[in-house]
Amino acid sequence: MFLKPLAFAALLFSLGASQSHLAPVIDLSYELYQGYYDDKYDIHAYKGIRYAAPPVGKLRWQLPQPPNQNRTRIIPAIGYAPQCPQTLNSPGPHKPGPSGSEDCLFVNVYTPANKTKLPVMVWIHGGGYGQANGGFDPSPQIHTNGNTYIIVTIQYRLGAFGFLSSADLGRSGVPNVGIHDMYFSLQWVQEYIHLFGGDPEQVTIAGESAGGGGAMLLGMAYGGFDNTALFKGIIAASPFLPSQWEYDSAMPTEYYYRFAEKVGCLTDGLKVNESVFECLVSADTIDLQTASDYVSTGAPYGQWAFVPVTDGKLIQGKPTDHLLGGGMLNGMRILSASNLNDGPDFTPQNITNEDGFRRFVTTIYPLLSETNITNILKLYAIPDNASDILVNSDGLRSPYSTTNSGWAHGWQQAATNLYAETSFTCPSYWLSDAYANKRGGKSWHYQLSVPPGQHGLDLYPLLQPIDIPDTSMDEVFRAAFQRIWGNFVVNGDPTLSEEQIIAADKGNIAAAGSGAWPQWEAEQGYNWMLNVNMTGGIPTTTEFIIGGVPINVTSYLPSSDGSIPPLVANFEVAEGSSWEDGRGKRCQLWADLGPWINE
Repeated sequence: MFLKPLAFAALLFSLGASQSHLAPVIDLSYELYQGYYDDKYDIHAYKGIRYAAPPVGKLRWQLPQPPNQNRTRIIPAIGYAPQCPQTLNSPGPHKPGPSGSEDCLFVNVYTPANKTKLPVMVWIHGGGYGQANGGFDPSPQIHTNGNTYIIVTIQYRLGAFGFLSSADLGRSGVPNVGIHDMYFSLQWVQEYIHLFGGDPEQVTIAGESAGGGGAMLLGMAYGGFDNTALFKGIIAASPFLPSQWEYDSAMPTEYYYRFAEKVGCLTDGLKVNESVFECLVSADTIDLQTASDYVSTGAPYGQWAFVPVTDGKLIQGKPTDHLLGGGMLNGMRILSASNLNDGPDFTPQNITNEDGFRRFVTTIYPLLSETNITNILKLYAIPDNASDILVNSDGLRSPYSTTNSGWAHGWQQAATNLYAETSFTCPSYWLSDAYANKRGGKSWHYQLSVPPGQHGLDLYPLLQPIDIPDTSMDEVFRAAFQRIWGNFVVNGDPTLSEEQIIAADKGNIAAAGSGAWPQWEAEQGYNWMLNVNMTGGIPTTTEFIIGGVPINVTSYLPSSDGSIPPLVANFEVAEGSSWEDGRGKRCQLWADLGPWINE
């Protein structure tokens, strides 16, 4: 029996939504959902829609399964579903569970009202494959782009729930179930998005950090044999690439048994004839959540213990091999990106000399040989005459990000920049190369350089309204930035139209225009990218706390008397391989070192 309309309206009213703001009922065949109408953005929002059965009990560490059928009521889709259990990175602090619910495989759909056959962007949230959720509202971005596409935000299993791995798990379970959840959500979009006004043949997947990394792995999924069956475009902002071990190799196996020990599933805690895996499957969820966080916060500084692995099926190889080795790819086009200073949050802030730099590199990449370290130092060593000022590089002239930033200088900056390049920037370059090389493929690249340029800064201008007060990124910048993403989703090309450029009443965004921003070509000297920045103003220092250490960061603000002009948007085309004193050479080094950092 369905929930009567008056009863449903009363429930909505009790939760803050009026009857006049109801959205149409969506019949998904297994359940029925009714969202609400957001009159500010002219969007129908459907929150907390189940796309898979609860992955609990015997479904732990198994492929996601279709939801059970329950058509006895209309489910109010007006509030976010629980987030998946959270797992922090090292050094913590460790926070015992619970921090979410294992029953967390839900999507949220934001669709312009009364439209059909719209392109779709599926947003995969970041968080190191251990944190965050899909509970955020991207309606401002849709509205900025004239309500021309739908956004679906997804949730997937995190931490040990999504990325526990070992030979033991592989015998009875499935590695990489978090990536399988992403894949399953894309299959859900193919089957059901037309009911929300979407076109399943016009899907772009997008994400930042681990969300961008997940999008990268989906581009490689099943050896690229899906081609365009699930999506045509990828947006990968600072795609996170941690060491990607073989699923049964030493490191994931060590974390597997640390996890099992913390849960109480090693020999002393096992029942008669019970395996370690069977014990974990039957364990209490709070014990599992606590163990996942406990093990991960003991990983090397800035790292998560539970991350994607090479499983030989879904993920058949390392990105350095697949992307640069001519492997087949899913999708036809990519917009990839990184930030000016992606590394400080993940780098210990106590590196003062070459020895400290070496210890840091060998801690995060323990398989490197002394010859490897020598080759790394040839490109990352700090010269004797390096400046000790805190200043952000402009990418074109000294001091470069290899030695100086607004966050650090010297060997500290060398380590911070190395981490940024190996984990975020070079993967974005490799993605650009791979899709530029694909027959019929297209590739664009940009860097967000607005100070302080830290990891995740690009989420603010993407997801917030363009007209909020902000001294560092004005309305012109925000509108242009959101339209770059929107144009890629709708047109398959991120460049701005002449009308969009003319609409900017200040600043210089013309370099993002059609005919001005070239596609990336997979040949050094032709790696064209867009440098997205705000320039002008006077230096202003703000203190941030990174890893418990105070760091002074310089940004630029207008003078109060108007004598120095305010910050304005300033977009420029640059060549990526020569950027930052030869970033292309350093990314090639890391591509060559792939076997030593990912086995």
